[in-house]
Amino acid sequence: MTKEEAQDFVYKCLLDNESKDINERLSRKHITDILSEDFEIPTSTAYRYYQDSFNLYKWQQAKPDPDKKIKDNKDIILGNVLDTAEAALATGDTAGYYKGIDLYSKLLTKFRKA
Repeated sequence: MTKEEAQDFVYKCLLDNESKDINERLSRKHITDILSEDFEIPTSTAYRYYQDSFNLYKWQQAKPDPDKKIKDNKDIILGNVLDTAEAALATGDTAGYYKGIDLYSKLLTKFRKA
């Protein structure tokens, strides 16, 4: 069994655990024992594969943080305004550059207050 196959097996076990009763779920020890005994993977490697798959499982099951999404959107908006101002300066439009920087400054102040 390759590393990818072992990690896929562990990930599938973690997904299957969601639909089972708490008493029927496979624990980390059970899953690593299956990898060790049935597929002849060393125990320490089986635990490492489990940890990698568990991290992936947790990451995919995590709910997005709305505050982070708002912050990312603010960063995108500010970045776009600054890029537009710099593009205006590159084309020689100093008035457009100053307008862009003024807008950037106002947005930055509003976003910090929010």
